[in-house]
Amino acid sequence: MVGSALRRVSRACVYLVSKASQVSRGHWHQTWGSRPAASEFAAQGAPGGVVELLGKSYRQDDYTNLTQKVFSRVGRNLHNQQHHPLWLIKERVKEHFYKQYMGRFGTPLFSVYDNLSPVVTTWQNFDSLLIPADHPSRKKGDNYYLNRTHMLRAHTSAHQWDLLHAGLDAFLVVGDVYRRDQIDSQHYPVFHQLEAVRLFSNHEVSLEMFFFVEGHHGHLMLRSLKFMSVKSV
Repeated sequence: MVGSALRRVSRACVYLVSKASQVSRGHWHQTWGSRPAASEFAAQGAPGGVVELLGKSYRQDDYTNLTQKVFSRVGRNLHNQQHHPLWLIKERVKEHFYKQYMGRFGTPLFSVYDNLSPVVTTWQNFDSLLIPADHPSRKKGDNYYLNRTHMLRAHTSAHQWDLLHAGLDAFLVVGDVYRRDQIDSQHYPVFHQLEAVRLFSNHEVSLEMFFFVEGHHGHLMLRSLKFMSVKSV
């Protein structure tokens, strides 16, 4: 009898620990009813409900389609966990850029941003990159929306505008990104990106690039191509 009671207490403790680990990164509240099952987190959202994620609250609306499975992955930051394979790849890329690209005073030219929030505005994810309002990449079926104005970033490029307008001209952005892909051997809704961005002056952009082309009789010939800078508007 005592052993049976202890087993029940043990199971209860394990359950509580499991639940605590699940909600440590965020909570999903519905003001009008009980907590939905995992399958009910998809597609429709709950107008009037609130999603709490990474310390911030987001009002749900007809665009909310974040699933419980993906919700539980946000904030894991595998690329920042020491000795994780993603961390090892990130560190090797950082080392390459630090060694190959030096600033005027011998310091690394590129700065690294690997802890930016994966929650961005739709303006950051699309409009700042000049993606048209009717572009198919904005579809609910391809993205995870918290509501009409906020979403999980679909690419690390969502941070480019902010970093460039902060005065940076050379940086790496590393992070987890989210897309509603069908799971198969090459696709998963949560994956990681690393991108490098650098601005060049007019003088730096005017350069000569050499490339090989196939000439007569199959011989490879070295040709040059002149790149001239253009002013974007």
